[in-house]
Amino acid sequence: MWESLRGHQAQIEMFRRAIQRNRTAHAYLFVGPSGIGKKLFARNMAQSLFCERCPDSDFNACGECSSCKQIQADTHPDLLAIGCPEGKRELPIELLIGSREQRGRTGLCHELALRPMSASRRIAIIDDAETMNEASANSLLKTLEEPPPGVILFLIAPDTDPILPTIRSRCQTVRFSTLSEQDIEELLIENEDVQNEAQAKSISQFAEGNLTTARQLLDTGLLQLKATVENCLKETPVNSLRSVKAINAVFEEIGGDTSQQRQNMRWANQFCIDFLRRSLRETSDPTTSDKLALMMDRCFEAEQHLKQTMAIPLCLDSLFDDLARISRTPVPV
Repeated sequence: MWESLRGHQAQIEMFRRAIQRNRTAHAYLFVGPSGIGKKLFARNMAQSLFCERCPDSDFNACGECSSCKQIQADTHPDLLAIGCPEGKRELPIELLIGSREQRGRTGLCHELALRPMSASRRIAIIDDAETMNEASANSLLKTLEEPPPGVILFLIAPDTDPILPTIRSRCQTVRFSTLSEQDIEELLIENEDVQNEAQAKSISQFAEGNLTTARQLLDTGLLQLKATVENCLKETPVNSLRSVKAINAVFEEIGGDTSQQRQNMRWANQFCIDFLRRSLRETSDPTTSDKLALMMDRCFEAEQHLKQTMAIPLCLDSLFDDLARISRTPVPV
């Protein structure tokens, strides 16, 4: 079961020892970048604890019993999961303690207080825990302070900072790191997300240790953006007007809201950096090296501009104006 989850062997061994010693906590806060398997880790833990054939001390699951099949089909009655609904910015308090009319009689906290239906315990996964507002977080406090027997909660968030101290102090924090390029490459191949190893290797270099990001890069729009950016930078000197027009055309084809457009600009800038870095490794000419280094510095500056919410058209225009200027300006000796 654990072979499909890469890069978190230390966490697996930590939980294995805790379960064998019967020293599991009632609540865990899983923190780390998105797309690295935190939620899958929690689900695997639930499956190992619910498996009818493997004892808890094995910290594994057969994958064939009715409990395992229910976990895989998201139908196990004692595995409860909530998260921030699509299009919402906050996790609604109703998911935790019910609507005003049913307050305290429905919702996750109420479900956890009930006796298990088929297993010996109940397990809850709260995804997007960072989106809980103060009222939602406070509604969870009683369950965290006085958990029903056998209940285990997994709260999942990218970092501890957005989580209220009252919640953090009642959970055991477990930190997860990004995946290695090799992990990403192997997962893309195993899951048949890519056509060949070369494509997997190319995508893994951009994924920043994030499998979700890697799969986003399989999008034909981003692949077209990458090819367009590289073609623009291959021109000597760089043609600013032609480059901006070509990249904007790809942006329009990809579409998306403002947040997605900003992310696409980040990708375009990252593609610039990668192309320039590869070009720098391949050249032995000192003058060319100096120019490429200056162009990379300008791309790193553009990263900061994007973080400061500079308008995307202004960021793109100014970036390629400067890249064009650097590419045609003699470097002083």
